[in-house]
Amino acid sequence: MEDVYWADKIANKILEKNKDVYVIASGITPSGTIHIGNFREEMTVEIVRRALLDKGVKVRYIHSWDDFDRFRKVPANVPKEWEEYIGMPVSKVPDPWGCHKSYGEHFEKEFEEAAKIVGVQPEYVYEHKEYGACKYKDGIKEALNKREKIMEILNRFRKEPLPSDWYPVQIYCTKCGKDFTKIISYDGEYKIRYKCKCGNEEEIDFSKQGVVKLRWRVDWAMRWRYYNVDFEPGGKEHSTLGGSRDTSSIISKEIFNYEPPIYQMYDFVILKGKGGKMSGSKGNVIALKDLNEIYLPELVRYFYAGTRPNTEFAIPMDDEIFKVYEDFYFTERVYFGKEEVDEKKKKHLKRVYEMSMIKMPKELPIEIPFKYLVFLSQIYRDDDKVIKKLKQTGHLKETLNEFDDKRIRMLINMARNWADKYADEKYKFQIHEEKHFELSDNEKQAIKMLIEKIDGLTENMLYEIGKESGLGKEFFKVCYKILLNKERGPRLFELIENIGREKVKEILEKYV
Repeated sequence: MEDVYWADKIANKILEKNKDVYVIASGITPSGTIHIGNFREEMTVEIVRRALLDKGVKVRYIHSWDDFDRFRKVPANVPKEWEEYIGMPVSKVPDPWGCHKSYGEHFEKEFEEAAKIVGVQPEYVYEHKEYGACKYKDGIKEALNKREKIMEILNRFRKEPLPSDWYPVQIYCTKCGKDFTKIISYDGEYKIRYKCKCGNEEEIDFSKQGVVKLRWRVDWAMRWRYYNVDFEPGGKEHSTLGGSRDTSSIISKEIFNYEPPIYQMYDFVILKGKGGKMSGSKGNVIALKDLNEIYLPELVRYFYAGTRPNTEFAIPMDDEIFKVYEDFYFTERVYFGKEEVDEKKKKHLKRVYEMSMIKMPKELPIEIPFKYLVFLSQIYRDDDKVIKKLKQTGHLKETLNEFDDKRIRMLINMARNWADKYADEKYKFQIHEEKHFELSDNEKQAIKMLIEKIDGLTENMLYEIGKESGLGKEFFKVCYKILLNKERGPRLFELIENIGREKVKEILEKYV
């Protein structure tokens, strides 16, 4: 049967190249927090990697950190004083938080650790090291000697032509470390003479001094050939007519004599309720590490695996998270034959599930409603007590296999994290064991009735107590205020059951 899943289709195109090892690539500039929209680049390549491996071929996945790019502006979460480093490579800018060697490394390592959790571990290439070691010297020389041809290509897509003294490189001054430099002359080999805004003027040999960098569109094309790249996606902003992908492809063919890699445009990832593109400088970002705090690793992968790259999708941080978990559980049950769907949907969902999982379970894993875990994880701050309760309610078996034990412990912490950081007030609560206000005589009488009936309590009895005491719905508010110090909360009967009747009785007795 013909492959219909998007990554399998891309893999089939790549296989037409008929090579021993296929090279796939992604790249990001660590100019600020690497958010979940940026991660679509790496995740798209990761899923294609899995599709290629499933076809039994060898794959090399390279992720380039473009940390030799200049520091352009100071993001909202960085001190304004960092303006003094504008024009330097992000690999040379100090880390504002003081925990890494540089500004660039801070965001790289934060992202690498988060990506590892969701099973994404490419071969990381740090461009400041590659350029610093002069590895691209021949590509730079070639571009400089074909400067006029590159200008002609770029001018095809420009309203205003490039100035006659334009060069396809930027130079970081050896004195001030910034790129406020102007090229005076080039000898046709490896020597360039430049003058910097700081007053420094000198001749450098870029075969020995790693301070020269190709400009973005030329750099992208040069590296395709250098690494022999077969596939690399790009964001929507790179995919416009005459944009960086178009021009880099022409430069690749006409300057570097290399057929551009197979391409896939990917659309934006948005946060539910915010809309639009995320931006580190605006501060409206969620990083992958934030996502990892509330979503299972396989569910993070599921977002990207389950949506075609050229389709925008939203990731909810609000109570729609409950539905997302249920949708994933449904896909999981389809994979293990516990849900019936038509053959086309079944094939698609099974493939999505395979791409979502880092390690495939041997049997259907546990599936605990996330909303229920949000409830339990706040009643019990001890994970083992939550697990004990889930065993009592039949949600868990007495003995858990390694996969299920790991999953339930992760889920408990994720539910608690979500309640603490993102939940609406109606989902947040804390059990108050000590007396914190006085009851009226009528309220005391109602609570005495509840204490008397608590051992054999049913949900209907709660309504009867409210009616008999004359408090009506106010009775529920009194109970919530006693137990949670709030006027509302989870279903009262469910709350009493999960706290435990004896414990509730002990708390209520303090008020009468």
